[in-house]
Amino acid sequence: MACIICMLFACITSKGQTQEIDLSGEWGFQTDFMDFRRGSLDVRYMHRLQETITLPGITDDYQIGYKSPYRHLDRLTRLYEYMGPAWYQREIAIPKEWKGKRIFLYFERTHWLSSVYVGKQEISKIDYVSVPHNHELTEFVKPGKTEQITFCIDNRYQYDTHKWDHAHSEFTQINWNGVLGEIKLVAVDPVYIDDMQIYPNIADNSVKVKMQINNCTRKPFDGTLSFHITGTDYDQATDVPVSGNDTVEVIEQTIRLGKKITLWDEFQPNLYKMECKLKTTAAGQNFEYAKEATFGMREVTASKDHILINGHPVHLRGTVENAVFPQTGYAPVDDASWERILNILKEYGMNHMRFHSWCPPAAAFRAADKLGVYLEVELPMWGKDAEPDEKRYDFFRREQKAILKEYGNHPSFVLYCNGNEITGNFDFIEELTHTGRELDSRHLFSGSTARKRVNSDQFYITHQTNKGHMAIYEGRPYTDWDKNKELGIDVPVISHESGQRCVYPNYKEIEYYTGPVRARNFEVFRELLDKNHMLDQADDFFKASGALTVIEYKDVIEAQLRTDLAGGFQLLSINDFTGQGYAPVGILDPFWNSKGLVTPEKFRESCSPTVPLLRFEKRAFYVDEPFQAKAEVYNFGPAVLKNAKLKWFVTDMSGRTLASGKLKTQTIQNYGVFPVGEFGFDFSKVTGPQRLKVHFTINDKLSNDWDIWVYPHQQELMRSTGDVLYTTVYDDKAKQYLEQGKKVVLCPMPNRVKGRKSTFHNHFWNPIMFKWPPMTIGCLIHNTQPVFADFITDNHTDWQWWDILENAKVIEMANAPQELRPFIQVIDSYDNNEKLGIGFEAKVKNGQLLVLAVDTKKNIDKRPATRQLLKSIDSYVKSDKFNPQIQVDESFINSFLIK
Repeated sequence: MACIICMLFACITSKGQTQEIDLSGEWGFQTDFMDFRRGSLDVRYMHRLQETITLPGITDDYQIGYKSPYRHLDRLTRLYEYMGPAWYQREIAIPKEWKGKRIFLYFERTHWLSSVYVGKQEISKIDYVSVPHNHELTEFVKPGKTEQITFCIDNRYQYDTHKWDHAHSEFTQINWNGVLGEIKLVAVDPVYIDDMQIYPNIADNSVKVKMQINNCTRKPFDGTLSFHITGTDYDQATDVPVSGNDTVEVIEQTIRLGKKITLWDEFQPNLYKMECKLKTTAAGQNFEYAKEATFGMREVTASKDHILINGHPVHLRGTVENAVFPQTGYAPVDDASWERILNILKEYGMNHMRFHSWCPPAAAFRAADKLGVYLEVELPMWGKDAEPDEKRYDFFRREQKAILKEYGNHPSFVLYCNGNEITGNFDFIEELTHTGRELDSRHLFSGSTARKRVNSDQFYITHQTNKGHMAIYEGRPYTDWDKNKELGIDVPVISHESGQRCVYPNYKEIEYYTGPVRARNFEVFRELLDKNHMLDQADDFFKASGALTVIEYKDVIEAQLRTDLAGGFQLLSINDFTGQGYAPVGILDPFWNSKGLVTPEKFRESCSPTVPLLRFEKRAFYVDEPFQAKAEVYNFGPAVLKNAKLKWFVTDMSGRTLASGKLKTQTIQNYGVFPVGEFGFDFSKVTGPQRLKVHFTINDKLSNDWDIWVYPHQQELMRSTGDVLYTTVYDDKAKQYLEQGKKVVLCPMPNRVKGRKSTFHNHFWNPIMFKWPPMTIGCLIHNTQPVFADFITDNHTDWQWWDILENAKVIEMANAPQELRPFIQVIDSYDNNEKLGIGFEAKVKNGQLLVLAVDTKKNIDKRPATRQLLKSIDSYVKSDKFNPQIQVDESFINSFLIK
């Protein structure tokens, strides 16, 4: 039998007259998935618990629960699933010196319902998800006596809430059972500070302290509140007399801080610590209590279009944090982990994080305070959670108040929203939003992301306003566009879940999963790829699709930056999302490690406080067309750019400068997007097809660049000869050429090809959750093959491929020979992994066949990239290098053609 006794001499700590006992370590333990033990703690159930477990920790750490044999496709697989009551027990000697004190059992983070028993009596239960559980034991334990403390953690759903919210879901952090962070007994004097909230006023450099003092003596008290505020080069102490007769006294005190005070924001996250000592006397006894809080001199308000921090507009460049922590299965509660995550966020030029349908632990707020990151937190609310259900409503009401009380002092806590994409009774959503505004003016409040507005909204996160669709999911083959016409409503608008373009999975990540979950879905996807004889291409698929996603995200973010009426954007997300179908949409993996697709430095060129921007009308040109650009500067940095030197220049693939110039030296204001001039150049120095890079710099320090493609006019195209036949149909003439050992280039019209729609973009979010066609993830271009000798391309698609892919058809090639690989190979969704192509070559009969499923007629004179590809193909097939080796039966050709 387990008999766990807390040794007091090893773990008592004191602060003033407050004492604590650290209860981390070994506890008695027993599962109870049938819930037999609860409510039956009579003599039959007073035996010691049979197992042991170490806290802080979760059951998964000890392989407790049902050993899962499954390989879930739509999420990671939890190795050991446990959902139900679990019991923890310890015998604790209560110090005799604690007589007369108030005694609490504190759990920093648990999941979901905690119930505490002393002996066989249940004395407290708490069901918060977002904040610590603090159980009062005072009336049920006797100082000087050893007490048997038992508590139950029940991680079943306590209310009928959405099963996808990220606070307690198998799809993101697992639905864990246990206790994290601090576990302790706390003893305080009977007159103590229950709550202390600090409200900065930057107009007069003061703070208002709102405080609740609990008086458990049932006698009048009087005494002194001593406030000690410290910061960098700052130290001030203030004493205030205090007295009261009631069991609860609410105190408000304004403290002037003086002129030397500094403000908090993303650029200067200046923090102050307030220590408050309460010394009181009641009924002839002296009591003492100390409480401290960190705060920043920060005020958040809103204009019509922007969130204002300390009176100036900010533009939120953010990501959505979805509680994805596969290494542990739960959100970390230590500062170092959150500092790592938020430092990475800032390395990629971002200043904002939204917590999607959950609220993080205190460590996240502390790290954001320190690093200057603006946070938006939410209740564990999603979807139909607003439909009528008074028990659920009451839970959300309590949860909201608890979040504001627990985390309200943190300057990083800028925005609050009730939850994600809510439907149902919006009178209840308005009630919550209005209540939040009344309770705490230090944050801005919103009813729901991406759904119906309520009257109390102070900002709005959405993909749709009453003026149109304003979220941005993909880029365009030009940059002269924004979303301003969809904006200019009554509150700031933040673009909801931007981006969301898939990257093919990196199967090398499988070995990274060493915690409570495994990427068994990756194993299934990899096996399917192997079954379809393309496992050797897995890494190429990952890198090619990833390169396209990076290209898309650059364009998505720059469009957001050009939209000067926007309050900001939230990517979904910069790191991969492991649930709801598995969405590998990030440039970082689920562990916040780089995928090697783009460096932070390169990403920051188009995502940072100050970004050079260009507007131009297309990316592919003929040599006799001019290039014209309008230059802008996105500057939400802390300073005006005085006498900014603005330069542009154009380089070819060798790095040689072909054209350059300067815009007018000028002062560029901050907190906005500012036109700074126009420039243009011609391509007279360009010989042959070229990929050029257009650069725009500010003061030779900030730089951004864009690729464009320049092509000569190709007049002689698709001309048949006696040896080479160009055709759009596979007819008798084509067959005759092949019989005679000649060459055929078959360019069937896309509407005459069976198969899938062709698109430039990678699939949205993930193909398991969203089954809309064409279910493809970019293209792998076999660019080293001679067919591309006269067509400049990497092994992935870039903007020069736009008009080619948007006027093509994807051929399904499962029935082609295993060894046949198309030179334009479309990457199928990872849950299907079929071989797909737009262009391939093969031996048919006695001849050589090249198939290109691209429309070669529609507006062809306005499609320079397509014409150049056709020129490259023409040169190739009319050369000795065109000699395909893989034999294909004519039946395969007929299988994808519509007669």
